Amino acid sequence: MRFDISIVIGTLNRPDTIKLLLTDLLKISSKYRLEVLVYDQSENKSFTKLSNIFPKKQSFKHIRLQPPNTCKYLNLGWKAAQAEIVLYLDDDVTLTETTLSTHLKNYDDKNILGVAGRVINADEKISQESEVGMIQWYGAIVESNFSSLKKSYVQFPYGCNMSFRKKALEQLGGFDERLKGPIFSYNEVDLGFRLTKSFDSSLIFDPNALVYHKLFPTGGTRTYAQESLFQGNNFNYGFFLGKNFSLIENLICLVRRMPYQITREPKAISAIIKGLIYGKRAT
Repeated sequence: MRFDISIVIGTLNRPDTIKLLLTDLLKISSKYRLEVLVYDQSENKSFTKLSNIFPKKQSFKHIRLQPPNTCKYLNLGWKAAQAEIVLYLDDDVTLTETTLSTHLKNYDDKNILGVAGRVINADEKISQESEVGMIQWYGAIVESNFSSLKKSYVQFPYGCNMSFRKKALEQLGGFDERLKGPIFSYNEVDLGFRLTKSFDSSLIFDPNALVYHKLFPTGGTRTYAQESLFQGNNFNYGFFLGKNFSLIENLICLVRRMPYQITREPKAISAIIKGLIYGKRAT
């Protein structure tokens, strides 16, 4: 069977949450030829519960992955995907009528290698900022603003709603598994930056590819302690800077970033520097 799109979802201790998304995908599968690959990184109890309620459909696959590893499942997903387009979704998003159709429509343009979908997080105010998914001052400023209504080319997507041509992921070598877990965001920032550095105007943000992100308080990254997430995210930020920019660019970035870092997040400085050094050694 030839699929229109392969949908890759990672889940961690959220069987009841992902059940809602799978129900939506089952309904949509009457309109699109979907392949759904769910990488379940849960503890035994949650894994068994999802196994018992998982759709009995050949194109829907429930795959065990232990220990949990975000970049690992992201890479396993595109490598296993049978469609030319791979869509990544978080397990706690709600689709809209235009989510899949918009992702697919953008690939009519052969120059488009990736689509960043719009994301409205729970209780979030709609962004009025003009910059979406942009990296400035060699990484000193990382602008998200993915609730925006402005269609534009971007440098990175939001990981809970992003798609790519499989061939582009192959060319880039996929997501960097050297990132330190638990991973919060720099997997998609790093891949998006590498993609757009190699292929200009190849990643587009389309607000019609909308999902609502429910941000459930348990499971997923909320499984981990806040301090662990904080330190890991800042280490990965430093790693991103170290591997993707020159030493001179790093110095410019740090001069631009330092006032914010000292006044707002001084506890992150050590983790950022450690990550930066690791990134330099990795290149």
